[in-house]
Amino acid sequence: MAQSITNTDHTRRLSLRVRGVVQGVGFRPTVFRLATEENLGGFIGNDSDGVFIEIEGPAPRVESFLIRLRSEAPPLARIESVEATELTPHYLTDPSFRIEHSHDLGLATTGIPADAATCNDCVRELFDQQDRRYRYPFLNCTNCGPRYTITRHIPYDRPQTSMSVFKMCLACQREYDSPVDRRFHAQPNACPACGPSLSLVDAANNPLSSDSDLVATLIEHLVAGKIAAIKGLGGFHLAVDPTNEQAVAVLRTRKHRYGKPLAIMVRSLEHARSLAHLTAEEEAQLMRVERPIVLARMREGTKIAANVAPNLPWLGIFLPYTPLHHLLLADDRLPALVMTSANLSEAPIAIDNDEARARLGEIADVFLLHNREILQRCDDSVLAVVDGAPQLIRRARGFVPFSIALPGTLQFDAPPLLAVGGHLKNVFTLARGKHAFQSQHLGDLENLTGLNFFEEALAHLRAVFDINPEIIVHDLHPGYLSTEWALEQAQPKIAVQHHHAHIAACIAEHGVTDSVIGLALDGTGYGTDGAVWGGELLIASLKDFTRHAHIAYAPMPGSAAAIREPNRMALGSLLAAGIELTPKILERLNLTEKQAIVMRQMVERKINTPQTSSCGRLFDAVAALVLSRHTVDYEAQAAVELEGCADEDTNETGYSFDLIEDADANHLLQINPSPMWRAILADLESATAPKQISNRFHAGLARAWTRAALHARAQTGLTTVALSGGVFHNRLLSKLLRRNLEAEGFRVLTHSQVSPGDGGLSYGQAAIAAAKLK
Repeated sequence: MAQSITNTDHTRRLSLRVRGVVQGVGFRPTVFRLATEENLGGFIGNDSDGVFIEIEGPAPRVESFLIRLRSEAPPLARIESVEATELTPHYLTDPSFRIEHSHDLGLATTGIPADAATCNDCVRELFDQQDRRYRYPFLNCTNCGPRYTITRHIPYDRPQTSMSVFKMCLACQREYDSPVDRRFHAQPNACPACGPSLSLVDAANNPLSSDSDLVATLIEHLVAGKIAAIKGLGGFHLAVDPTNEQAVAVLRTRKHRYGKPLAIMVRSLEHARSLAHLTAEEEAQLMRVERPIVLARMREGTKIAANVAPNLPWLGIFLPYTPLHHLLLADDRLPALVMTSANLSEAPIAIDNDEARARLGEIADVFLLHNREILQRCDDSVLAVVDGAPQLIRRARGFVPFSIALPGTLQFDAPPLLAVGGHLKNVFTLARGKHAFQSQHLGDLENLTGLNFFEEALAHLRAVFDINPEIIVHDLHPGYLSTEWALEQAQPKIAVQHHHAHIAACIAEHGVTDSVIGLALDGTGYGTDGAVWGGELLIASLKDFTRHAHIAYAPMPGSAAAIREPNRMALGSLLAAGIELTPKILERLNLTEKQAIVMRQMVERKINTPQTSSCGRLFDAVAALVLSRHTVDYEAQAAVELEGCADEDTNETGYSFDLIEDADANHLLQINPSPMWRAILADLESATAPKQISNRFHAGLARAWTRAALHARAQTGLTTVALSGGVFHNRLLSKLLRRNLEAEGFRVLTHSQVSPGDGGLSYGQAAIAAAKLK
């Protein structure tokens, strides 16, 4: 019998408001269990502001409940705040605790969880022949499974998801209704009797098997070298046997993805260790619930085909995160699979069955489909461990839609706003109050297809969180499709310089609003002088910036063609350095004398030849000369290969760069690579190995930027350096530069919550806009 509660027990009655990611994560059954164990009366429910709780009981038990509320929260929960209000006790004689139906308050302010990898309990059930969900590819519970990609709106309840069309059977309903069950209010809860199902077809939708185990049939096709389109959590993957070089080559040809590395999903951590040299931190990142693709240095002598990651020392590896993945990789014949986004190169990932067959019919031989609707496209997330810490390269599945806080002084002053990001690797940010919600990785905004995906994702995220932006923030570049779209909208606009946004994203992550020395190193960004920036030292706060130093300008013969053809960039850089283009140099650049004359004339007459300070273009030019990387198949290929041929660390002093104050440009400091070019040419003449040249280039570049930071400190007194921009995906440069800066007594800030590349740009834009509006 329940213990009686009287006034002499120092009874307390509290109303609690819990905010954060507390819906769809098993929070209510956890609270029910805690309240029952503490013998407290009251109730709990969901609404669009989070979770509301009322509890009553002896004061010591209430205190214990409050402590356990945080310490025993479910694994997927993220509690941001708990607000308590004292109420007059009811002095219950028979306390009971209940779970109420969800309330909709209108404006959504709570978070919803991201999609989570299948938990260990569900994996055990998946392979338990006595379990009613044995080999069922859609099992899940409150601790795992689809969330964001099947959600229409908050509160996160089954009617608001794509599971609403699947009526639960009696057995599933009992689990769903029982507060002590692991599947209590697990919105995607299902079983073979009542839930989603698979089908295996060809591009014309003809069934390919009558076998009840379609996974086993699909494996037969994959073992035979076929390409499969597999519908997953946030879209389709294209899958192929990674040990079959011919099958990988066919996939590349059909997908038009000729050089870019392909990710490999492996059965287990043990199998990952057999393919790559994994550090403890890389293993931890592979095992996290988000299950990102992790870039790791590959082992020699594996059976993985060379064309999976050509000319690179790294593999992109990830572990299974759905029951279907576990079933596919359980077969000993396929302990690993290439699993790459199902699209033509740079187009949005396919999510709908009809769409997939139409768009992928010329790529895939077989299609493994299911009938659970995907409401939002969401690629796999990608990260690398840089200098011992995880760094996001692509923030998507598993991380979206978790919010990122704006610095505390900005949290409640700015109106709701939309920051539209940049052009490449586009990600937008919706911000309201203290929350900044980034979209998933959307890809490059090159055409109408990309813009349609942008608008589709924006409509979805706005609906989920009820955010109606009153301000729109965009990049300065007038030619970006994101800028053009922003300027067509009715709301007031704020334009933000590209590299200022990079530095703002980094310092906002750390809650910093004051000025720092910002190193913004990337490929392309529109400068305030009309040039193409990308190798910048800024004195920057969230509100404003001044340019203190940059890489000396070099011409880009052919403009965008110099990005696709790094030998053009090398020619322009050598001309800027005053170096004679000898026949031997032209041969190394794979250029004829006639081509060189035309490009020289373009440079001299300034015809379609913008000036650039880009660090990314400097990498391209060096790679063209040293590695004969004359053309590229994907963005940053030349730079990535140049890093890949270097050692993981180096004690080289490195090549020299001149630091020159420009009297004609407000005494801007220029980092001039002319001595570096002469030293590289001398090393090539003496047959120095590319690895050695790359080591010296990285070390010299890190030393040059350290000297520039020391110059900035001497002039400003600032001692904090923020590192941002896509070049900081380069692990060797990041490690060397941080080491140098810290040795000189600087505090160094780097990214951890958003990408240092253009995927983090919109977060920085939002932080700048909030600071300006404040």
